[in-house]
Amino acid sequence: MSEPSRLDAGTNIQKALQWGEPAVQAFRRLGLKCVDRTGETCVAAEAETLADAARYHGIRLEAILEELGRLPAGAKPQA
Repeated sequence: MSEPSRLDAGTNIQKALQWGEPAVQAFRRLGLKCVDRTGETCVAAEAETLADAARYHGIRLEAILEELGRLPAGAKPQA
């Protein structure tokens, strides 16, 4: 099983974004603007979890987890 499967409801958004551009693109496909076009993250990314993002943005948590579960199998968080 690939590393991205470790992302769950309690994962901090900032931690999820450490998976790099594939994670950024996943958030954008979901309509979450956690990262702007210049690469800056929103201030909530440091404190919010994926469950918080789902609740605050009216997106099903399962949809977020499914999208992040599609990250490339060889993907690893960036330091």
